Amino acid sequence: MRIPTSVSAFDTIVNGGVPAGSVIILAGEPGAGNLEFAYTSAAKLSLARRDKRFREFMISDSPDIYIPEGTVYISFSRSEREVLRSVDLTFNKDLAKSFQDNLEFRDFSVEFFRNSIVPRRWVANSAGEFFRRKGDILSEFVNYIDSIADGKIVIVDSLTDLVTSPRIDLKDLVDVIKALRRQAKEWKTVIYLLLTVGIADKRDEILLFDSVDGVMVFEWYSSHKYSKRYRYMYVLKFTGLMAHLEEERIARFNTTLNRRNGFVVVNTEKIG
Repeated sequence: MRIPTSVSAFDTIVNGGVPAGSVIILAGEPGAGNLEFAYTSAAKLSLARRDKRFREFMISDSPDIYIPEGTVYISFSRSEREVLRSVDLTFNKDLAKSFQDNLEFRDFSVEFFRNSIVPRRWVANSAGEFFRRKGDILSEFVNYIDSIADGKIVIVDSLTDLVTSPRIDLKDLVDVIKALRRQAKEWKTVIYLLLTVGIADKRDEILLFDSVDGVMVFEWYSSHKYSKRYRYMYVLKFTGLMAHLEEERIARFNTTLNRRNGFVVVNTEKIG
């Protein structure tokens, strides 16, 4: 069973989508497109679920293609209002509306900021909520995702928050991700973990990359010959997909963003 990313040029190459049950790190330089890739995937899968004509246009007709029932968005430091504002500013009205279709938003800001200097009123609706939610952030995350992930696309925003938190031990985080990778094989899901590259030290970043099924990297490229910068995406690792990319001799994907279509692959660069 495969779940489309809804980035059509990529899905075409990888036989319709990524294997169901995949846990994927979207590792990006700031602004290079990993967040927009996740937004676009969720929004266009919602369109495909609702609109048969769009599904026929965008999605492979292979019998093993699965369209998730909805989107689960998990945040550790951003509010739902902030995320939806970001989506509205990124997409046109139709695509932004589709992103919100069957959307379940879970904000762990109370747990994330509990022992910090951040005022309680900035992250909790009431003092009562702040005192009621006393659980460990990783435990609460595990319990929540276990209860809701099956049949959904899951966006975790972000792994960067967890890596940089002084209250979270990296070993515990890696254990959780490895166990999540194992359990996800029982679910009809794809789980995107957003990570800003260069934040964790190299050893820790490799540990994180080694703990998931796939790592997709988003980066900027500029040349001394031109003033314009270009966005690129490449697959660092991906169980079940690398053979397809090798057969097509794909090195990386040149990408762009626009309000009507979101994250788009413009062309592919092949190994010479």
